Amino acid sequence: MKQSITHTRLAEVCEVIEARMGLHFPVERWDLFIRNLAQASAAFGFEHLDEFIDWLLTALPDQNQIKKLATFLTISETYFWREPQVFKALTDFIIPGIIKAKHDLNRNIRIWSAGCSTGEEPYSLAIALRETIPDIKDWKIQILATDMNPAALEKAEKGIYTQWSFRNSPGWIKVKYFQDLGEGKFRIIPQIRNMVTFANLNLAADNYPDPANNTHAIDILFCRNVLMYFSDEWVSHISQKLYQSIQQDGWFAVASCELSSQRFPQFSSVNFPGAVVYRKGGGELPASITTNQFQSDLNNFLKKNDSKPNKSESDTETALLSFSEFFVHEIEMEVLKLSPVNIPENTSELKVKKDIASEIRNLANEGNLIEALALCEVGIKEDKLAISLYFLQASIFQELNKTVEAITSLKQAIYMDHDFLMGHFALGNLYHRQGNLKFAMRYFSNALDLLKNLADDDILPESEGLSIKYIREIISANIKKQILL
Repeated sequence: MKQSITHTRLAEVCEVIEARMGLHFPVERWDLFIRNLAQASAAFGFEHLDEFIDWLLTALPDQNQIKKLATFLTISETYFWREPQVFKALTDFIIPGIIKAKHDLNRNIRIWSAGCSTGEEPYSLAIALRETIPDIKDWKIQILATDMNPAALEKAEKGIYTQWSFRNSPGWIKVKYFQDLGEGKFRIIPQIRNMVTFANLNLAADNYPDPANNTHAIDILFCRNVLMYFSDEWVSHISQKLYQSIQQDGWFAVASCELSSQRFPQFSSVNFPGAVVYRKGGGELPASITTNQFQSDLNNFLKKNDSKPNKSESDTETALLSFSEFFVHEIEMEVLKLSPVNIPENTSELKVKKDIASEIRNLANEGNLIEALALCEVGIKEDKLAISLYFLQASIFQELNKTVEAITSLKQAIYMDHDFLMGHFALGNLYHRQGNLKFAMRYFSNALDLLKNLADDDILPESEGLSIKYIREIISANIKKQILL
């Protein structure tokens, strides 16, 4: 069959399909293209592929016929939580940033999964929102999922999947958000299914942005493993329209294999751990420092270090380790600033936290540190803003000699309450024990500033009975030691 079709004829068919549908098939993919055309030919009622090609070259297919053809020419290859680093950036950085920006405004979040295929991506986005927003019922969430393949959309709307859709996905997704139907089939739960609206849309042909099809004022737009099917000219055209669909400071995610500053020059790229996501606008960014910024800072640091007299190789190694530690520390500091701060108005919530804290302390005092740590995690999962539980968690980590984890917990507490004195004091002590004098000085100085307006006899809730005077004396003594070193 392939021998009866000349390259000239195939090139003509490719040009027609690209003009009408935007889909691009380079020569290296022609074998697959021919197989797909043969399947489409049979579905359209043609006995021979040559006849089908003649029809494609001379007829003007209507919209229904184009949608039917798309079923055979596009590949529905996806799975849940694909490229997990992107979803980690979403849950840890992007969504919290949007929540913080909109918390006192309209509480409206609009998401578009363009080229959604069989639905794994938009459902993953809905799950990410559920996992990240504790009071999601108070938010107006709109998730639009579009594709040009009607067969893929039909499967997506049913929300029933086999084990193949969960390959490389975290196990908790299937357990928490799916009903086991038996015989290797799983159905998305209604709470997630009802968050997503599916619609047929061709990025190369249909109108957008447009309020009529909800493709406007988008906060987060995912268009992954889609643009690879289009020519460079179409990508340029489509990316500009997608840019217009996204509201200021909104986010745009493509697949890692599609990242290109030349293809998406209108966006700013933002580096997250293991992932890059584009952003529209130049407003305040969430916590991420680009590779270029890191390289620039490192080069400046090395220049200063090289200028020192009598510098040895070990001095350079020590300096580099210090710089790396400082760089990671600054990223953590910025990341934690994204956490929205909500003060609970219900006093019963405070009582519950107090009861949990008491039980955790009792377990720790009895030497049951692992049980105490597990209860901390339960309490924090129920209330991610429970500062006292982060402080307790840090104390337990210290007892278990997990210093890095203890530091992380204390930083989380501080960025939910920048005036959390005991957090600064504890971090100063931890860094002091590590021999990291620079950071120890920073946090001890912060603590001293917070102590200025407190009376010597005051006792802080988390200080285990230490007076303000005693805490001030400890800090002053440690600072004097560091100055003398």
